[in-house]
Amino acid sequence: MKRTLALCAALLMAIGSAYGAADVAARSRASEYGATSLAANGLVLQPLSGYAFTIAGPAETLRSCCSVEQLRIACAGAELTAADISAIGEDAQVVGFRGWRTPVPLAERRIHVLLASPLEAAASCLVQLEPAFNLGRRQTLVFAPPQRSLAIQVNQLGFHPGQRKYAYVGAWLGTAGPMPIRTTRFDVVGPDDQVAYEGTLILRSRADPWSGNDVWEADFSALQRPGQYRVRVAGIGSSDSFPIVADPYREAYQTVMRVLYHSRNSTAIESPWAWPGHERKGGIRPELDGTFDPRVGTSPLGRGERPDDRHPVARGWFDAGDYGQYVPNAAPLWFVVSLGMDLDPGAFADGDLGIPESGNGVPDVLDELDWGFEWARSMQDPHDGGVYFRIASLRWDDGLPSSVFLPRLIAEKTTHATASFAALAAIHARLLESLRPERAQQAAAAAEQAWAFLASHPAWPEEGARYRNRPGVSAGEYSDTSSLDNRLWAAAELFRLTRREEYLDFYEQNFSRVPLDPTGEVSYSQQAMAAVWAYLSTDDDRRAPALVESARRAVLAGADWRVRQMEAHPFRAPIHPDRALVGWGSFGHSARAVLSLAAAYRLTGDGRYRLAAWDAPAPQFGANPLALSFVTGLGVRSPRYPLSKLSQYSRDGNALPGLPVNGPFARLPTPWPTTRAVVDGYGPAAEPADGYPVLRRYTDARHLPPMSEPTISEVARIGVALALLRDAGPLAAATGTRLQAQQ
Repeated sequence: MKRTLALCAALLMAIGSAYGAADVAARSRASEYGATSLAANGLVLQPLSGYAFTIAGPAETLRSCCSVEQLRIACAGAELTAADISAIGEDAQVVGFRGWRTPVPLAERRIHVLLASPLEAAASCLVQLEPAFNLGRRQTLVFAPPQRSLAIQVNQLGFHPGQRKYAYVGAWLGTAGPMPIRTTRFDVVGPDDQVAYEGTLILRSRADPWSGNDVWEADFSALQRPGQYRVRVAGIGSSDSFPIVADPYREAYQTVMRVLYHSRNSTAIESPWAWPGHERKGGIRPELDGTFDPRVGTSPLGRGERPDDRHPVARGWFDAGDYGQYVPNAAPLWFVVSLGMDLDPGAFADGDLGIPESGNGVPDVLDELDWGFEWARSMQDPHDGGVYFRIASLRWDDGLPSSVFLPRLIAEKTTHATASFAALAAIHARLLESLRPERAQQAAAAAEQAWAFLASHPAWPEEGARYRNRPGVSAGEYSDTSSLDNRLWAAAELFRLTRREEYLDFYEQNFSRVPLDPTGEVSYSQQAMAAVWAYLSTDDDRRAPALVESARRAVLAGADWRVRQMEAHPFRAPIHPDRALVGWGSFGHSARAVLSLAAAYRLTGDGRYRLAAWDAPAPQFGANPLALSFVTGLGVRSPRYPLSKLSQYSRDGNALPGLPVNGPFARLPTPWPTTRAVVDGYGPAAEPADGYPVLRRYTDARHLPPMSEPTISEVARIGVALALLRDAGPLAAATGTRLQAQQ
């Protein structure tokens, strides 16, 4: 059938979306609190290829559909018949919320249409949905083959010339299943559409349960010439444009790590250092930081502190979406930066983040840590060396930091906080030893005072018990049943700093008592792998050879696990094979795997780890079924509504750049009405596990903490990981050839 048709100027044109038709809702959101109703926008049509498209609209008006009679398609003046349409499917999803304090879920229904044959490149069709399926409205849309297609997914930040380079081809048509890929050829073209590379698609997963797609891989690793490119597949369209360049992640590193500057307490965030629109006049007012919670003085580690007595606290960073500050949560930043400097000290320079301290002769990342250390030290009790767990408001904060009007409460001393502080202070002393000797001495003394407190006080909460808030407190508990891993890390870092025997003895006597999970990340609740790295990195003949080897095996086991998962996963993601475990950034923070892989490469020189390290960020930055970057402001499409008060209440209401959101969540916790609405809104249902594809279970909304709330520890992990992926560093070579040579 010849398909050409003059278009009517009054027709509603399709709008490209960030992650399929779901982004139509996100792009229509006008208020800082949520989305406007989709009903005001009617229906939209999203082309997926020259032979498939999606119609999306509000679920309350766009009803379940369809037969050929109900969905009329006319091309070249002739209506298509049942023989011209291969399949019609549908799905549904909550794509946002209207309102902040009383949010109303916005559910979207999508109708997917698969044609039996593709349109010609310049052709188009009129698509008309009958009134019975659009709440009494007859609406006409236009379908034309897309120039850019979300059915081709690629790392939107680009590639190093010498690394492996993959794109993925596929789409999901809801209940109609995967969109068939009708060719196995692809090419890579430059801005002038000149072909730079031709290749063959390889099927990685048929009817893939992670994405719903047939996942086809385009491998163009052999293309090493720097430039700007697109992957093109006949009958489907082209990918987003991406560069091949020596340092594809340098600006991304800076953008992510500058989140720490914007998250600072106790200071104005202002030009020329602030992102435009994200200036603010100050932090929490000094007189409000802070007063003792009523439980502090009578807690097992208290010394009689009186309720509401003031204990001055200053600086540091706000931990996550609101303004709480937690010592065990912040401590992993020191581990991550220290690891990065162990692996590639040249990756961090004075002036590379553009902060007020730039130009002082100290790498900017260490200046940032020093801002954090000032706060951490103020959380230490000068009388006995114990460390208070957190400072936070009684209720969740709303507004900018300067709008907080009640004193913030300092919580009890805990063994977890004191041990985590001892570790971070020891690292701080070591990193600043040659740059700021006086500060290094202060940090070392604080670390040893904290250790003395640990040695002279029983563990609290005791082993097996969890910290719990008192009634009426909304701040995060971040409870953990054991502090032994925190103490092991403190001992290892103090041994690395001082070489004193008591710290070595504690580590070696307690190592076997601490469970190790090399596949996890160093966090407030898992600090044993940080201890392992510190012990392994201490060049001292007194270390037990068997424990050195155990530490080495643990680091390599974590990297080997990530390599195996990447090889097996359809999108080469370093993620657990159980789809039910997707969540808390396990997919959306794929770049953090660089840290483990780079450490293993440092220990072995095995090129497998180096190659995998360069592959790891791709799923986070667009090589995923949603064709979405999970870091605000980076890539062609990225989240606009993270759970970040600094974003929500910024001058222009836009997301602060560089925030790594968690992304897809397979089994969203449902203690809130908003998360329950999302889970109930999937169609097909999320359960059983093979229902709604798990990597499509993401909604860009600040109402959903498990999907949308970034933390400073994740900022550090992603930022430092990206810093290590540089052309002049040990993970690459200036010529761009060594990566391929070591396959």
